[in-house]
Amino acid sequence: MVHTISFLMCLVLLGMIIVAFMAALLEFVLHDTTDYDMEFLWNHKYTLEDLHLDGRKEEK
Repeated sequence: MVHTISFLMCLVLLGMIIVAFMAALLEFVLHDTTDYDMEFLWNHKYTLEDLHLDGRKEEK
């Protein structure tokens, strides 16, 4: 009987960890702003040089 209760408590603990992880992941996905950032960049037609994403250092 003690082993059964211990096993069930371990399952409950594992379930709580999984639910907490899924809730955190859902919160992250729902508040992601990548779409808005890409829409802003697309609407303003920045070049890679303007964004400093071309990999080259800026020459002075």
